[in-house]
Amino acid sequence: MPSVLGLLEERERAARQRVEALQAELREAEAVWERFVIARETVGEVLAGSGGGRDAPPAVSADERPAQARTAVPGSVVPHWQEGLAPTVLAPDYQRIIDALADGSGMRGRQWTEASP
Repeated sequence: MPSVLGLLEERERAARQRVEALQAELREAEAVWERFVIARETVGEVLAGSGGGRDAPPAVSADERPAQARTAVPGSVVPHWQEGLAPTVLAPDYQRIIDALADGSGMRGRQWTEASP
């Protein structure tokens, strides 16, 4: 039969191992949290135009750009939807998708892949 002190030491060891595992998990979670905080702050600085670069152009919304600059190029990011945005703000691949959906042909997946360049 095990002694009471032996049982207590065993439970103490198990509790210490659990605390160490939880502390390691906490450190990892704090590191992830810190990366998100830094990312959010960096994005906020960039969007505010205070990215630190002297030659960086100021942030300009789609409404402030000239009409000819509101057209997208291949690989561009899809803008947030706003009332009055024309399909030309989308990348050409997205414009083709909109055109295909607008004609009402009801393509299936295989047809989409065959139709794409």
